[in-house]
Amino acid sequence: MNINMRPSPNRTQGRQGQIPDFIVCHITGGSFQSAINTILNPANQVSYHYVVARDGAITQAVDIRDTAWANGTTNSGDSRDNRHSTIPEIRNRRRNANQFTVSIGFADSTSGELSPPQLASAIELIWHIRNEVKSLFGLAIPMNRVSIIGHYQVTPITRPNCPGPRFPFAEIIKQLQAKEAPQTILPPVVSTPSSWAAEAWEWGITQGLIDGTNPQGIPTREQMITLLYRYHKLTA
Repeated sequence: MNINMRPSPNRTQGRQGQIPDFIVCHITGGSFQSAINTILNPANQVSYHYVVARDGAITQAVDIRDTAWANGTTNSGDSRDNRHSTIPEIRNRRRNANQFTVSIGFADSTSGELSPPQLASAIELIWHIRNEVKSLFGLAIPMNRVSIIGHYQVTPITRPNCPGPRFPFAEIIKQLQAKEAPQTILPPVVSTPSSWAAEAWEWGITQGLIDGTNPQGIPTREQMITLLYRYHKLTA
């Protein structure tokens, strides 16, 4: 995965002792270039850790070890107060949510729908973030809808439509969980039995106990009981 570096001045060094355990998805509200221009301009006071273009290109603007200014919350009782969040962990922490989140901005989308290259990059990027956070902070962010969230869940009053109703959370999480699941390695299929079993193998075929395929395959319980049943019928 290729990540272009465009450091933004809009960041806070470090995370005030917090560990990032949420990945927040945003739409930038414009083109990729306008998003980059916005987060590189110190007057705008906004940034994302990453921005993903329509063609799948990924730009990193803030180091994961630092705090981006994407979805801050307050304790002042205003529209961005933590207590408005739909997520209990954010409400209860009563801290600026930027301190414990990694933010991704998706460009060229108004409803949250991603292009196929954007979707592919989103999956690879979130997997990369998971590995980076685990390496840097010792935490494996769960690949589920509890930890991979939308901006609207952090500040629902000020950003009720971010990243939009068509953002593919379900597909992203489905593919991430498939990457996370252990892969079953099946033994190779061998067409002939070992020399020590050849005579017995041929006998089993002639007696109708086995069909003569995959002699070194691992039998299931239903295969074993069928073999015993056939032998019982043969000797009854």
